[in-house]
Amino acid sequence: MTRYYAIVVTDDAKGEKTMTQQLTGTSATEALEPLRISAVTLLTTYRKDGQGVGTPVGINVQAEKAFFTTRSKTWKVKRMNRNQNVTVAPCTKTGKVLGDTVPAVVRRVSEEELRAHQSNFQYKLWRVVYRIIYRDLPVTYEITPVA
Repeated sequence: MTRYYAIVVTDDAKGEKTMTQQLTGTSATEALEPLRISAVTLLTTYRKDGQGVGTPVGINVQAEKAFFTTRSKTWKVKRMNRNQNVTVAPCTKTGKVLGDTVPAVVRRVSEEELRAHQSNFQYKLWRVVYRIIYRDLPVTYEITPVA
């Protein structure tokens, strides 16, 4: 049986942070439960030196996986291409964490998979929006909790 854990960061009276692990469940669906309280999650990716960089991203949580879309030229994409291990936590749009942190791995979703999940019109519309507004291409990543 696979068990999923969340990393919980708490502040004590002196302002020092303490990290602990809590069992979140035995399925990926239960592990992603903390992310369902917010449409935004704090995605923490890691630099070459191991330092974490948190970025708020919009998220779509489905049964055992979660998805987010970002621009292809961002630094987080470059960090995720190098290291697929991330942590995710529900947060506000400004990045204030609202719940438990869940360790996960990310995988870039292929164009064929995107077309299978989205209508052709929706897929083409968002590609045009990203090209016009951001002058970039959208990339979608799949988040899977780590056992």
